[in-house]
Amino acid sequence: MIGEEQFDRTPGSLGKTDERVNWPIEDKESFRWLTGFRIASQLVEECPGTQIVSVADSEADIDDIFVDAQEQQAPAQFLIRVKENRCIPQKDPAGGPAAYRNVEDEVRAAALRIRRTIALSQTPQRAAREATLEIRALRVTIKPPHARSRLPQVTCNVVLVEEVNGPADGTDVRWLLITTLPIKTVKEVGQVVDDDKSRWPIEVYFRTLKTGCKVEEIQLETLSRLKNCLVFYKIIAWRVLFVTHLSRECPGASCEIAFAKEEWEPTWRMLKQLPPPKRPPTLKAFTLLIAELGGYNNRRGEPAPGPQTMWIGLRRPLDFALAWQAFEKGQQKLVYK
Repeated sequence: MIGEEQFDRTPGSLGKTDERVNWPIEDKESFRWLTGFRIASQLVEECPGTQIVSVADSEADIDDIFVDAQEQQAPAQFLIRVKENRCIPQKDPAGGPAAYRNVEDEVRAAALRIRRTIALSQTPQRAAREATLEIRALRVTIKPPHARSRLPQVTCNVVLVEEVNGPADGTDVRWLLITTLPIKTVKEVGQVVDDDKSRWPIEVYFRTLKTGCKVEEIQLETLSRLKNCLVFYKIIAWRVLFVTHLSRECPGASCEIAFAKEEWEPTWRMLKQLPPPKRPPTLKAFTLLIAELGGYNNRRGEPAPGPQTMWIGLRRPLDFALAWQAFEKGQQKLVYK
């Protein structure tokens, strides 16, 4: 069974950036990304005939993964959001005698493969808008960085996704992806982009865990207590996302597929000021009530509630349920003010 790796930081354990450059990869915190890729490669051996892809954000943009994939006999595929604009072995005469051409410029000069229009949702950094994307792809050989010149050259596929005619306010879409997935056809290039987008729910999960559950603010005396607490919060964060997405995918289902009777009945009574219906409300109807507790306005044409309003709202039904049980499920008369 493959589990997760946990680690904690101590003051001064990370060192300064210029010091970490020459550290062995095993001594760096980024080693966990290489470990994750090796675990994915282990799954390739355990699941023959199944394509295993290790998808990661820019924190995993380390040369060791590229070298490891090139040297393994049966590695997993990888797909990583690029952080460093690496160089290719060809010199760049315009930049001087020691300059090399870079990967991004090479891919940008390649032929346009796909043009897409996507809907970007509203975030704290940008307003909702439609974005037109141009997607290019190229197979390139990458030279090792100067500080790690002992590493071999690696050959990978690179996909560049750029927004055209964007607002130029810092929110323009620009994704540079490095991968071992094939890019020969338009369908394959599009699949690379779609696979990278599939990572977004993981980002939302960790935002829920960190911002909603505030796990980074937990103060407990021992590490064992902290780990136990984190396990509970992981379940809570999962439940927030589960309810959010289930209400979108199965809006007409009974709310009891996600909520106990002791949860929805007191919430309905408190918010509707009516006795609970004999038949449970739909999941969509009930989650809208939960979202309103979290600040959702439920105006006409407003998008479905997201995880933030759900994690705020979901705190209240527990209070209602405890009160409901304390008053014997409402048999005694409650006074609302």
